[in-house]
Amino acid sequence: MMLLLMSMGRSNPVTWEKVAEGYMSGVMEEKAAWWDSTYAELVPEGDSTTLLVFLGRRPTGGYGVDVEKVEVKGGKLVVVARERCPKPGSMVIQVITSPFVAVKVDVPERLPVALDIKRCGKK
Repeated sequence: MMLLLMSMGRSNPVTWEKVAEGYMSGVMEEKAAWWDSTYAELVPEGDSTTLLVFLGRRPTGGYGVDVEKVEVKGGKLVVVARERCPKPGSMVIQVITSPFVAVKVDVPERLPVALDIKRCGKK
């Protein structure tokens, strides 16, 4: 029993590969979601191992999101991502954007997803 409890708290790194990214997902909330036909326009080659991370609504161009780490911890797939922001004073398109990234993850089953996004300028 003790061994089981100890292993539940450990994290297990998961291999992943970026397969797509973009700036106009149309998803206005920040979230992570497993691919389904709803997202076929964003990731036509998506399948049951594809996970999408949405940054949500941003006021201009120049924003993006990168996945830094994926791990299984406590029965969840924990995704750590980093927001990319335009540099101060840079010229960016003046349009609302909704950045996303899609990754294929090496997991045997779809687990509930916990998303941790590190904000621009924070470590």
